[in-house]
Amino acid sequence: MLERYGHGGDLTTAEAVFGKPSGQFLDFSSNMNPFGPPACVGTLLADRWRELARYPDPAVRGLRRAIAEKYRIPEESVLVGNGAAELIDLSVRALKPRSVGLARPSFSEYEEAVLKIGGRIVDIPLSEADGFALGEEGVRNAAEQADLLILGHPNNPTGRLADPDVLMRLVRDDVPLILDEAFVDFVPDEDSASLIRMAAEKKRLRVIRSMTKFYAIPGIRLGFMVAHPDEIRRLAELQVPWSVNAIAQWVGEAVLADADYAGRTRRWLSEERPWLNEKLRELGLHVFPSDVNFLLVRIPDSFGIDVKQLQRRMGESGVLIRDASLFPGLDSSYFRIAVHLRDDNAILIDQLKQALKGEREEISAAAAVEAEQATTDNAAGKPEAGPALAPTLMFQGTSSDAGKSILTTALCRILLQDGRKVAPFKSQNMSLNSYVTPDGKEIGRAQGMQADACRVPATTDMNPILLKPKKDMVSQVVVHGKPLRDYDARTYREKYLGEAEHIVKEALGRLRSRYEVVVIEGAGSPAEVNLKDRDIVNMRLAGWADAPVLLIADIDRGGVFASLVGTLDILTPEERARVKGFVINKFRGDVSLLQPGLDWLERRTGKPVVGVIPYLPDLGLEDEDSASLDAKRATGVKRKGQVDIAVLRLPRLSNFTDFDPLFEEPDVHVRYVSTVSEWGDPDAVIIPGSKNTVDDLKFLRATALETCIKRHVEAGGRMLGICAGYQMMGTRLLDPDRIESDTEELPGIGLFPAVTTFTPDKRTERVTGTVELPDNGRLPVEGYEIHMGRTAFLGPVRQPFSIRIHDAPDTAGSYHADGAMSENGKLWGTYMHGILHNDELRRYWINEIRADKGWSPFAGELKFMSRREAAFDRLADHVRQHLDMNRIYEMINGDNERGRNE
Repeated sequence: MLERYGHGGDLTTAEAVFGKPSGQFLDFSSNMNPFGPPACVGTLLADRWRELARYPDPAVRGLRRAIAEKYRIPEESVLVGNGAAELIDLSVRALKPRSVGLARPSFSEYEEAVLKIGGRIVDIPLSEADGFALGEEGVRNAAEQADLLILGHPNNPTGRLADPDVLMRLVRDDVPLILDEAFVDFVPDEDSASLIRMAAEKKRLRVIRSMTKFYAIPGIRLGFMVAHPDEIRRLAELQVPWSVNAIAQWVGEAVLADADYAGRTRRWLSEERPWLNEKLRELGLHVFPSDVNFLLVRIPDSFGIDVKQLQRRMGESGVLIRDASLFPGLDSSYFRIAVHLRDDNAILIDQLKQALKGEREEISAAAAVEAEQATTDNAAGKPEAGPALAPTLMFQGTSSDAGKSILTTALCRILLQDGRKVAPFKSQNMSLNSYVTPDGKEIGRAQGMQADACRVPATTDMNPILLKPKKDMVSQVVVHGKPLRDYDARTYREKYLGEAEHIVKEALGRLRSRYEVVVIEGAGSPAEVNLKDRDIVNMRLAGWADAPVLLIADIDRGGVFASLVGTLDILTPEERARVKGFVINKFRGDVSLLQPGLDWLERRTGKPVVGVIPYLPDLGLEDEDSASLDAKRATGVKRKGQVDIAVLRLPRLSNFTDFDPLFEEPDVHVRYVSTVSEWGDPDAVIIPGSKNTVDDLKFLRATALETCIKRHVEAGGRMLGICAGYQMMGTRLLDPDRIESDTEELPGIGLFPAVTTFTPDKRTERVTGTVELPDNGRLPVEGYEIHMGRTAFLGPVRQPFSIRIHDAPDTAGSYHADGAMSENGKLWGTYMHGILHNDELRRYWINEIRADKGWSPFAGELKFMSRREAAFDRLADHVRQHLDMNRIYEMINGDNERGRNE
């Protein structure tokens, strides 16, 4: 009879199966709001019960009007039904698709509706390895074979929202689509997550919402659909008369108006879901990321129990969980649970612990036998089974910019020189200076540089989460190299950090299984007490990695001893024990004068100073972010024989390492310009990349720098626009979906006859090819692209770059034109970052500037990438000389490794 207890919330069957009255169950199998119906429902029923003697409004006008007002859509685009299930069934019957694309796993009633009309199912498989995220490739493949797609947004049972960019592209491509948004009300930014307003205009898009889950009113069954008015009229003709009763209509209007209830629910969920997630993980269960009020959980094989056994044990103790093996695509190791209020959740955790305990004790006993056998085998010379995870070492700092990135880079190269297979790791990085991996993903520049120091290909496992600031307190969140969405700081902390934890742990685990040592970089300071409870970058990460920690302080900032002792004092005893020593960075002067302070620090803390690293000027390596520009990029007074290049310092400047090679050229003077007073009389101007093209173009207008640009061009000056700078040089910027800002259209500077439209899909690729020069010569180029705009031309224009995706087949068809060049060859624009890292092209461009001034060409022998490789070795040699490498190897591998480095 247990097999018949499948649907969540079926308390009548649960009574029969487990022999308890329904009121004695805690029901985690049904995903209802645990606050119960809003108080306004009780008041309404008490006031209006006499009206039940009348027929309900067959057209449901009052509720439809309330829905239309709430979502700012026409009333004619709304159809109300007896729950979302009726509307799904109604839609399938009306459309009569021969084949339907469905995610696996997903809500089983989609399949039931399709099979009722004799339709065929086209699978869209979701992978556990990807956290059951909906991938565009699988959706596109299904769309080619199916007449209709039905997608849960969020998906049930995984709780994952679909990528809004993927959905937007499907809608734009006119793919027939039904979006089931039964749980989207639980999402804090549900209004931006949904396509509900677009559904009112598009004939091939339908959005279905359930009101029963969020408002906890399943007893009256209520849902609605938004679609084009023509489609709504067609469906209404098929709907059973009086489908929505009077109570449902009244209640629907009342709950929609209760903003306090909705806000309280979302605030509660942002706190409770991460707590429950953490407690489940502490039991050893695998919990998948969710955007809503339920969690999909997998029982690891090591427990030796399947979901039906667990469901029976839990049911007998009065707790109901959902058997997720009933969802197509999941096996008997999965179950789903709703998020309840804290007291109920604590009972759930306790009962799960008890239900799993017996199996765990048996497994522990078996493990002890296996361990004893392994000891015997090892004594007999037999190899141990399975590779151990690589050891780790972590750099943390007393502050930002203390030198964590550079010291991580140095140690990576030192370990490589010593014959170790080493990889870097930073769980979360905030930077506008990103790096594109060989497979076209985006990570922090620092981790890309560190991978280069290790001489290994960079992967997103080295930096699984990248935050790219867009405006004050708002960042684009990039997960494993692809944009997830924009979050403000509070929402990111409350909604996402708890779920980012498993991404970080799994990425680190993969690195530790593939390399011999992993060097971890922290972020900011571990002593930020307001952030520690959800930390995924410092001490909690060190605990997950079992990493010894070296605490770095920048002596240039002053107060070095206070910062080290103060940081250590704020840490918990367990965290202090993990700190194995100190590194003092950027020291200038006679170290003997510092020695009394070092001796005091070691006596005071009981921890050694393992290195005092002297300041190393002219590193020749890129900075992690633009915060260092003021200190590092002042090139002094322009010398005789140098060309003057002005780089516009935009407020949201990104990928500023594009200009690093220019600072190394002896005949070039580079300066950053952010005001008219700094403009001067440059020989060439560069408009760089930006995280917000629209707002930074407005900045150029507000500061009158745009006027300077136009005068410079009219006078025959040279200009290079890279990515956003290239977009600004066009005629118009269009942002119809408000991807970058609230401005739908903005005039460009007008230097090229080009229009750029911002789209949700982001292009991140490594590219290679050639550039055609004004004299018709050609030079090889390589670089990378990171942008969300697509540029089209209003008239003929010379596109000098012919490029293709790096490592793509070398055929003519794989190349495409990029960029623009003015008729006189003095204005260049390109989407290619790293363009100035190409030695021959950079020297050609500089010599063209020299020719404008009547100067002869300069030979120039700078091989920037070769110099960069030498810089890694120079840095490693410098740090090795001043770091106690014997202690470092002890920390990494134990006392048996002491002396290996001697």
